Amino acid sequence: MTDTTDFEAKRDIADIAVERYKQGRLTRRGFISAMGALGVLPVLGGRALAQTKEIIVVNWGGTAKDVLQEVLCDTYTAETGIKVTVDGSGPSAGKIRAMVESGAVVWDLCDSGAGSAIILEQQGMTEAIDYSIVDKSKVLEGTAYNNGVGNYVYSYVLATNPKLLGGNIPQTWEDVWNVKDFPGMRTFRKSVRGQLESATQARGVPLAEIYDALSTEDGIKASIAKFRELRENIIVWGSGSDSQNLFLQEEVAIGNIWSTRAHLLKDQMEDGAFNVSFNGGVIAPGIWVVPKGNPAGKDEVMKFIAHGQKPELQVQWLEKIGSGPINPAAAELVPAELAAFNPSSPENLATQILYKDEWYAKNQVSAEEMYVDALIN
Repeated sequence: MTDTTDFEAKRDIADIAVERYKQGRLTRRGFISAMGALGVLPVLGGRALAQTKEIIVVNWGGTAKDVLQEVLCDTYTAETGIKVTVDGSGPSAGKIRAMVESGAVVWDLCDSGAGSAIILEQQGMTEAIDYSIVDKSKVLEGTAYNNGVGNYVYSYVLATNPKLLGGNIPQTWEDVWNVKDFPGMRTFRKSVRGQLESATQARGVPLAEIYDALSTEDGIKASIAKFRELRENIIVWGSGSDSQNLFLQEEVAIGNIWSTRAHLLKDQMEDGAFNVSFNGGVIAPGIWVVPKGNPAGKDEVMKFIAHGQKPELQVQWLEKIGSGPINPAAAELVPAELAAFNPSSPENLATQILYKDEWYAKNQVSAEEMYVDALIN
């Protein structure tokens, strides 16, 4: 199986820290953390082994590092007296495997993805989740694995600038392909991830049947061909900040972007100039994994994961950085003004499909080649 964890998406959350520092909305401490995540400054570079009675949690840095520290880690320390520290250097599957194989594990808990979780389990690199401690009912259906469990979600969503469209807002991905009624430039990710699903819906395929429609080579080619139809109206984005800037500079009227960037744009665009719809969106979960032989011990980490499932903490995560709650019970605590931007609200969940790592593991390489060819040739 190919690792399909979307490291670019996770790194993008780190980039958001830089943006917020420039806006004066992030402390110097948070900014330094972001630089570390981007490789400009070392993060915990001198650490050899985690201390006893300390949990080391690894994520992708930036604002996400600060928010994770404040919302989940510091509150756990306040309750238990056990220190929890976030390392923002990025827990790629390769790093986890190298630590376990060398017998020098320094991390206790890693913010990974479903693809990595499945592969690392198959390779014997991670611990099984203890569902007598971690409550499986407190994560979205489809995000509880043997050796990994959901921690937050983000989505690929339909973003629009109604001002550039004369107030006429596309409601579906079929509308996005309708350049007659909705003229203007569109933006799609340079990678096929989360994009092919929108083109498949534009073919008229129902949401629940997307991956069935993509189960054959002919089905994949038919969806790829939809991008060829739009080629003259597409500007691709390579990073989350690219997609954000394309909207801020009014270079595009419509786009398929990450919901975390939509969370920022709602505060940056003037009233009436930005809208987001989760209709036909693709929801992607972050997944906790525990390296085998973690220094703090499996049981203590399971207690920390369970602590992070609390609805009130999950809502704080959404408010501070736009990552949606993985616990369905958190939805009713989300402030009304944020509900429309919550990828895991019941209303938004009902109109989306869960990202299917198994499909990407089998088809991503070939689909990516066809996608790029459709955009440039």
